[in-house]
Amino acid sequence: MACRAAWPAAIEVRHGDWTARYDGSPIRRTNSLNPLPGATGLTPDVRHGAEAFYAGRGRRTVIRLLDFAASDQAALEDEGYRCDGNTQTLYARLDGSIAEVGPDTTLHDHASAGWLGLREALNPDGGVFRSMLQRIEAPLRFAETRVDGQVASIAYGVLIDELLVIEAVATDPVFRGRGLARQTVGALINWARRQGAGQATLQVVAENAPARALYQRLGFDRLLFSYSYMYAPEPERVEM
Repeated sequence: MACRAAWPAAIEVRHGDWTARYDGSPIRRTNSLNPLPGATGLTPDVRHGAEAFYAGRGRRTVIRLLDFAASDQAALEDEGYRCDGNTQTLYARLDGSIAEVGPDTTLHDHASAGWLGLREALNPDGGVFRSMLQRIEAPLRFAETRVDGQVASIAYGVLIDELLVIEAVATDPVFRGRGLARQTVGALINWARRQGAGQATLQVVAENAPARALYQRLGFDRLLFSYSYMYAPEPERVEM
């Protein structure tokens, strides 16, 4: 629920113990059917409801399945769904130490033009991300690291019940491999510690080995759970 609050969707419609999220962007987490805490297995009625919800918005149905929902995955595969990728949710216990952060890394209570510019250059979405930020209700900060005055690395963090949720970590491809993301994320961790937070979480694509290595060095050494996305079959094209 904390990660959901740190990246809220524009529309959420509940289907049993699941919620269909939508904001019209390419981001899967806010445009997929997601299990709520304590959700039981995915029933045909819930799936059919989600399929109607997304069909009404011109979207393929995408269902986010936690790693322990093997029976749901098998049932969806029988219906023609395919699995795509795996994402890990990592956890860190924040101790009292402060990460070393250089003067080119700064924190702000709003996203600067340079911060948003880099985000939109890497993930163009027609302004959906900017709108999403306005829906975040919890305390948040935006971190950025500059190189020669140019924003080169970004991330934002949200504090929810003394838990820091780190989101949107990205580095300009021109400046990757310089340890900038470590500085950027470190600044958010330092802020959270000063606010009394004792733990942090973030999500990373399992195949992104460099990012996982970075987060391991920052103390994210516990895997809470992983999940995959199941894609509905493409609708058949009718030849005219």
